Amino acid sequence: MSNDTDAAPLSPNEPVYIPGPNVIHGNNCGLQTKEVNGGAHFYGSSKAEPEAELRTRYASPEEIREAKEHFITPGGFASALASLRAGNVVVLCGKGTGRTHAARRLLNHELGLTTFSYLNRARPLDRLRRAELDVGAGYLLDVSGTNDRPITDWAFDHGVQVMRQAGCLLVILLDHRDRAPIAAASHAVVLEAPAPVEVAQAALRLRDDVDEALLHMVKTDLAAALEGATPDKAMFAARLAVQVHQKKIDLADALTQLQEEATDAVARWFENLDVRGHAYSFAVALLENHPYEHVLRRGWELDERIREAGLPIDKHLRPRGLLEQPKIKLLRDIAATTEIREHPTIHGQTEETIRFERQDWSPAVFTHVWQQYPAARDILRDWMCDDTSEEARDSFVRAIYAIVTTVPAREPLALVEHLASEQNLGRRTVAAQALVRLTENARMRGPAEQAMREWVEEGRAYRLWTVAIVYATPAPHRPPRVVLEMFTRIGKSPKITPQNAVVAGVLPLLLDPATREMTLDTVTSWTSGKYRRTGLHRVALGLGLWVTGFYEQSRRLSVTLSAEHPGMVAVLLDHVLEDDVFGPHLLRHLADLATSATWDTSDAAELVRFALLISPELGWWRRRAAVRRLCRRYPYLRSGIRRIFRVARRVQPS
Repeated sequence: MSNDTDAAPLSPNEPVYIPGPNVIHGNNCGLQTKEVNGGAHFYGSSKAEPEAELRTRYASPEEIREAKEHFITPGGFASALASLRAGNVVVLCGKGTGRTHAARRLLNHELGLTTFSYLNRARPLDRLRRAELDVGAGYLLDVSGTNDRPITDWAFDHGVQVMRQAGCLLVILLDHRDRAPIAAASHAVVLEAPAPVEVAQAALRLRDDVDEALLHMVKTDLAAALEGATPDKAMFAARLAVQVHQKKIDLADALTQLQEEATDAVARWFENLDVRGHAYSFAVALLENHPYEHVLRRGWELDERIREAGLPIDKHLRPRGLLEQPKIKLLRDIAATTEIREHPTIHGQTEETIRFERQDWSPAVFTHVWQQYPAARDILRDWMCDDTSEEARDSFVRAIYAIVTTVPAREPLALVEHLASEQNLGRRTVAAQALVRLTENARMRGPAEQAMREWVEEGRAYRLWTVAIVYATPAPHRPPRVVLEMFTRIGKSPKITPQNAVVAGVLPLLLDPATREMTLDTVTSWTSGKYRRTGLHRVALGLGLWVTGFYEQSRRLSVTLSAEHPGMVAVLLDHVLEDDVFGPHLLRHLADLATSATWDTSDAAELVRFALLISPELGWWRRRAAVRRLCRRYPYLRSGIRRIFRVARRVQPS
């Protein structure tokens, strides 16, 4: 059932970019706001949102050992090593080429580091800080499977600069070279997959009991099935060869498993799983490489929900025995394994993470469970929605993408539509990020864009918010002109939630010199009379506060805009001053500054800056027209208006 009600208030933790008609509580995007001395009080917080953790995990001893002893050089590896040595950074591209294994080899064996950290992809590179990096350490950032350009030029330059200052090394993983930022062009290397038979044999040589018969089996009996295989599939072939050698399966079964698709392998494996096995498999698929105890707890919760849903109304769920199934049996049942790693935040502590034995199983598990058990979809969806924190969002989006693009459905975007209609900010954010990724898929772009156009026509607030956030995300197939046209349509909504999203989406376009003039021209057009009875009137008011530098964090932008486009800034300022709510709001703020300007130099500078925006000359005669106009508009504020300009002239530097 949709929660997209007519009221459509902001979520309690939603950043506020535009003051509401009443008291609004929330983080104004980390901005320090002022209290309004009238009927439109709003409060913000000067505290920024907590940063996501820098690291998700450290490399495990097993990963380091494999990189040292089980490594077959892929094509392009020498160029990657040279780039990393010369510039402290390299971007490895090419799906199915063993990029992750090559990155581990580069950081640990070739450059002599004892370990390295996996950077949290929820933390953009432009939010890295020198103080939180370990001097001389290695970092791996995997942004494969993300949007067209997951890293901006600015973020890349900032991240590399910080890494170099700390003497650190950074390896970035991308799917395709054309998704690398332009600034990273000289650091991007496309790898070529190594020979799969050699990879499988190298994996076998890690074993203590390897013999020539095993190596020969891979080279002769399995070689044909490995032609063109990825390194991950080659390692799977090595495990199958061991099972054949130990007479657990025969050669025909090994060849069948090696040649079957991951979806078929998962379907065959799930035939022998009970409810608990299904629940824990789905939990591992969503939270692969997360801490074992966290995944175990989430799997336990999903198991209980599924079993409880199948009970009669008058029956209660019988809890499972706490010692009913040991860990080793659970891992074997769901084809998973755990790894011990250094704790990402506590020095000297270790943690245990969990993953499937086969790297390609997670998407296949999503597809299988969603397709085979449609009655459980609501339970699975709500369970995934339990955690929409920044750290968990990417996993949720990957699951949605796998489900939408692989499970046959008459309405493939139904799951996304449900999340886009929720008041909960985290769920809407997941929907927006999933749509961003879906619009990069050639097959799904058309349906996704069509769905968003229909949502805009329907005018439901939370869906409008979702579309605005999608369009605010830079994409090569969506030029700024199209983005502004969509913001114009969305901003007409009378509801605060989509209005707030439009303001948030416009600000980055104002910050970009390439789109600044076009954006400012569009925003000033929203002040025209034809939009007065639409939400764009209020959107323009909110943006007027940002453009004129009402918020401390937007004052540098205001100075730039005032110098480059003074006429359009003046139009927006007049729009704010003429409004019955925003005008008194701004004038009372200036009156407060006038009270403290005689002893507070920062307040004095701010008062003079705003006064000069209203009247370019502060002398009595030249400011007279502006003062008279404001006094006629707000006669009850006459004395305060005159004092604003009188004090501004007095404290104005000569």
